[in-house]
Amino acid sequence: MEGLLKRGKIREYAFMFLYQLEIQNLNTTFQMQNFLKDYPIPDKQIDFFNTRVEGVTREKTSLDRTLEPFLVKWTLDRLPKIDLTLLRLAVFEMEFLEEIPNNVAISEAVRLAKIYSTEDSFSYINAILGNIDRKTFKDNR
Repeated sequence: MEGLLKRGKIREYAFMFLYQLEIQNLNTTFQMQNFLKDYPIPDKQIDFFNTRVEGVTREKTSLDRTLEPFLVKWTLDRLPKIDLTLLRLAVFEMEFLEEIPNNVAISEAVRLAKIYSTEDSFSYINAILGNIDRKTFKDNR
């Protein structure tokens, strides 16, 4: 029986693949097949991965509209692609996945920023997402 992965690991894989698509978004089906060879996800858990990858890809324009007003002294095109990918993934979970508490989406984005981004990134990612949560979703959850 294949072992299950923690949700945080699958979320990390989704982030990694979304970042890959930011760099090279041609032939995504082929890229996903190759990615999943290197980072296999059990069949029982692939929906968790696919929901995030497909959702962020589909809702990118909407996610950017949510993010943009909260980028103090930044613009979407000036943000490092790693940070933008993390922000989009967290906002997607906050906005579209009610089963994920907003504080979990935020803490997971901060955790991944500490691993993959610069020393300063996790604090502004936390601040941006915290502000979005308070001003956009406070009445919803």
